[in-house]
Amino acid sequence: MKKIFYLLFPVSLVFTSCKKKFDTPDPLTPPAIGGYITIDSIIKRYNVYYAVPPSKVYKFTTDVNVTGIVTADEISGNLYKSVYIKDATGGMKLNLTYSGGLYIGDSIRVNLKGVKLNSYGNQIQLDSIDLEKSVHKISSGTLVIPRKVTMNQLITTNTLVSQLYFQSELVELDSVEFAIGSKGTTFADAVNKGSISHVLLNSFGSKVIVRSSGYANFAASIVPCGKGKIIAIVGQYNGAIQLTIRQLTDVSISTGTCPVYVKSFNDNSITSGGWTTQNVTGNINWVTSNAGGAPTYYAAISNYISGNQACETWLISPPFNLTNNINPALSFNNAYNYTGPALVAMISTNYTGGAVSTASWTALPYTASTGGFNFVNSGNISLNAYKTAGVTIAFKYTGTSTSGSTWELDDIAILDN
Repeated sequence: MKKIFYLLFPVSLVFTSCKKKFDTPDPLTPPAIGGYITIDSIIKRYNVYYAVPPSKVYKFTTDVNVTGIVTADEISGNLYKSVYIKDATGGMKLNLTYSGGLYIGDSIRVNLKGVKLNSYGNQIQLDSIDLEKSVHKISSGTLVIPRKVTMNQLITTNTLVSQLYFQSELVELDSVEFAIGSKGTTFADAVNKGSISHVLLNSFGSKVIVRSSGYANFAASIVPCGKGKIIAIVGQYNGAIQLTIRQLTDVSISTGTCPVYVKSFNDNSITSGGWTTQNVTGNINWVTSNAGGAPTYYAAISNYISGNQACETWLISPPFNLTNNINPALSFNNAYNYTGPALVAMISTNYTGGAVSTASWTALPYTASTGGFNFVNSGNISLNAYKTAGVTIAFKYTGTSTSGSTWELDDIAILDN
């Protein structure tokens, strides 16, 4: 009988990760080097190509390169599959085919052959960049310094091309604060992973939007209530500025005093938080709106529906207990347009629900909008005479069959200064 012998050899099993390590690229195979182009030249090329809507997206066809320093990365989760770079001429957004590998302070060279040049909401971007094939990291650790700008400089638009002068650049704004409706809330919805837009103001009322992702590691952090500075990337969605902070340390704003209560309508609801409406006459109702390109919702009412309709409609708060407040005040933003009766701010200490006629109401003086749908703040309306329980705030809208204004309300707040 034949004997079969098996020769056993030791076998070494080597497991390697399939994760791409772009941060240590193969120095022997960098992207091809051709000519070089600056960021402002890329923007000019975009404007020339898209001056008349073309039949297809612009794509680079030769080995042309752009170099720059990474100014914003994906580490915090507020950006996904995208980074921003700058050179001496401007900033640019890079959309990547996969995440990871580029970090703030990296000096890189991007070969643009095969890369698309397009935009989203007038935000110019270099699209579909493959990190392994198109990007070569030159060095790391470069100090990135933001450009200091004022709010007025930031909101200036190049009307010839409808793009912001500072689009995709890292900027620093000083002496700013978040709007009352944002103070004390979270930067984003960390539970449902939803993005939230917050209004940032300067001392003169100019405003921009700070938008944060629900996937950011600071999504659940509280928006500070004081004043200070903020560092952010300038984004654009059509005509609106959208700032993106890279990490929470980019927000250097003091804690300040947060509002005791805020009704901001950002949840797209009139009646959330215990608010109610009441039609004393007619059937005209308060609604939420973000018309006019507003980044957040507000309350609005108009009696014009194929003609003016007579009505009296109230927007009524839940009861507040101001007993322990030191110096309570009411604040709200208001806007209106067209000719008609003024909106009346009311207060009561004996309203318990039901018909508004069952309670005593007092009109409160406030600074009203000058029209043209321009939002103004009411000013801080002292409530020192109402430091008790069961305080109700209401807004009374009236329209006639021959006239009626459109009124808008936002950021209704109880402060304690």
